[in-house]
Amino acid sequence: MILMRRLKLTQRLKLIRHLFSIMFLCIYLYLMLLHREYPDKQSSYSLRAMNSDEYCHFKPSTDQFIRKYKPYLLTANLSNVKRVKPTIERIRNLLEIIRSKEDTYQLLLERFGVFDMTNPTASLKAYTDESNIDEIKTLYNRYIKLMPDNKTIHVDHTIIDYLKQISSYLSDGLENNRTNRFQVGCLRKPVFVLACDQSFFNGLQGAIRTLDTYWPDHKIAFYNLGITSDQEELLREKCKRCEIIKFPFSDIGKYALYFGTLKFYSFKPFVIQDALRRYGTIIYGDSSIRFKSNSFSPILIDNYIRGFAVRELPSRSLPCYTRTGTFDWFNQSYSQYGDIAMAETDLLVVTDTFLTRLIMKAWLTCALESECIMALGSQSKCRGSSSGRHRYDQGAMVTILTHFFFP
Repeated sequence: MILMRRLKLTQRLKLIRHLFSIMFLCIYLYLMLLHREYPDKQSSYSLRAMNSDEYCHFKPSTDQFIRKYKPYLLTANLSNVKRVKPTIERIRNLLEIIRSKEDTYQLLLERFGVFDMTNPTASLKAYTDESNIDEIKTLYNRYIKLMPDNKTIHVDHTIIDYLKQISSYLSDGLENNRTNRFQVGCLRKPVFVLACDQSFFNGLQGAIRTLDTYWPDHKIAFYNLGITSDQEELLREKCKRCEIIKFPFSDIGKYALYFGTLKFYSFKPFVIQDALRRYGTIIYGDSSIRFKSNSFSPILIDNYIRGFAVRELPSRSLPCYTRTGTFDWFNQSYSQYGDIAMAETDLLVVTDTFLTRLIMKAWLTCALESECIMALGSQSKCRGSSSGRHRYDQGAMVTILTHFFFP
């Protein structure tokens, strides 16, 4: 009897040990799965940080990736989206407008690294080692061709599929639904670009202080729009990593007399273009900007595909803050843009890509044309609300972006 009890007790102890072993294994597996990092997780970017003495040999090649990408949701095909979209006709119209102005301004634009549409193969040049100029040329020659009359532009119909793919990839990222993700081996440090005249110098110092907090080891390019000699001396003393670049007002003023009037903001596209050709990837900020984090990596990675990142203002309709004359310059009607939101230009992330080359050429050309950037003699119009103050550089920029990005 005693032997039977001992046998049963031994069996129970074995069973308990077995159960504990199973429980321990389950807990271990749970913890392993809980803390595992999945390489395809959409919001996870694992990048090797670049020190100042390191060199990132990564040269982005996005063409094959974006054409083969399988969208989770094809944004451009949504039936309820009524906003103006990229079309062959709109892109052709924009490029033909740019071409019609090119002979007047190309001598100036060449100094800023802007290509010549009459000879894109020779004039499309790498800005930095990071620029994938071969891919930029390939995409340009695939989709855009200047006809023998030197006026008409042929736009290949497949560019629309290409633009749809880009917009779908970006939209999938917003919803964390990407079916694949562009792989980046290392990320070059962007250069921060600031610009102001003497009246905004105090604000500039605030912007630099926030960069000292969140981005202490990144280069700052400051464009001098008219600070005093004392202010420049103070800047050189307080900001050792700042490169001070004098903005060439006199050179550009030969083509547009209003360029020295900063309230028209025609200088901004030229500041961005000059910085882009020098550094390849830039983060532009007005002197009023205050940086509150250093989490730009996802934006910089997407910019290898997008090229141009802006902040939308959903509550502000583009026609409410853009004079009708600006739309007229683009051969567009303001009534087409009622559902397009204004975007800010006080903070821009710009990377050298095929699309960026087209966007910047159009924006620079507009800045040199008073009928486009200023649109004097016309007023902003919008339905359902009162019109606001004309946003010179912003209105032109957003109008251009609608030619290349789907809503």
